[in-house]
Amino acid sequence: MDILTQGLLGATTFAVIKHKDIGKPALLIGTVAGIIPDLDVLLAPFFNEVAFLTVHRSISHSVPLAIILSGLLGLLFHHIYQKKHSKNSWYLAFFLAIMTHSILDWFTTYGTKLFSPFHGHLFSTNNIHVFEPIYTLLLLVGVILLIIGRPIQINKQKILRTTLLLSTLYLSWTFISKGIANHQFVQQLDRQGIAYKQLMVSPTPLNSILWHGIAKTETGYYFGTYSLFDSRKNIDFQFESSANELIKQIKQHRLVKYYLEYTQDFPLIKITSDGNIKIYAIKYGPINYFGHPEFVYPLCLNEKELIDEKIKIDYSGKQRGPVKNYKNLWKRIKGL
Repeated sequence: MDILTQGLLGATTFAVIKHKDIGKPALLIGTVAGIIPDLDVLLAPFFNEVAFLTVHRSISHSVPLAIILSGLLGLLFHHIYQKKHSKNSWYLAFFLAIMTHSILDWFTTYGTKLFSPFHGHLFSTNNIHVFEPIYTLLLLVGVILLIIGRPIQINKQKILRTTLLLSTLYLSWTFISKGIANHQFVQQLDRQGIAYKQLMVSPTPLNSILWHGIAKTETGYYFGTYSLFDSRKNIDFQFESSANELIKQIKQHRLVKYYLEYTQDFPLIKITSDGNIKIYAIKYGPINYFGHPEFVYPLCLNEKELIDEKIKIDYSGKQRGPVKNYKNLWKRIKGL
């Protein structure tokens, strides 16, 4: 998720435990603790851009590190506050602020290596987009009410608990919404006689109503969208072929292997007219919502020149991602 949301979540979870003890500073400490896992972005200059995909959301977002950091920070702040409050409350507050960051990222499409460095699996439930304004707003309102303080008479612990309850209920709703969409995609694929090996359902930006359906076959992928407000009876699936037979040959290279792992077994592989290879991480879905699917930011390489310097992610495309197509996004959300 974005750093604002993570900071707000850290502030809220930390304050639930420590606001009674230390007041408003709990919000600031919790905000910092909540964004600690994303400090791994500071390592980006020391890695190849493709290799960094394996670094981001790995050890810094893992359960083991959350336990270690919460222990160290809890002990430090226990001493800073002259041991006036329970040591265990500090441990718990820091663990919640740090671990909920990783859990929230686990819900996104990017994924999180929760058990790094012991296991490199990228966990992802694909139920919430990294740009989710409703969830962020629920947290923001709660934090603002706490910052306002005395001008209005409020029960601060009640505000904290209500904020976490409402935001958690919204997260729960995204699972329900995705489940409805998944059922529709499966039903439509069967009805239209489309045989597939795997189905991935991914969220679209800024909402929890419209979903991408990506059905993997032996020769490529079918792409479709479904809105809970859909007025259409049938999902319009668009097929895109993929040269998946190249995977065995190109995954021998370290960087290509990293990128293929990042795609979570959903790489769209294209061969250009000049013989170059482009690999798209299609788990996020197409950037458009009508017609032939379009994608951005492929990994570009040439099978005859599998060296680090020649393997790069292409950011030169004119399309700048799915939010650029917000007019069509809103149109599809409404079921048109």
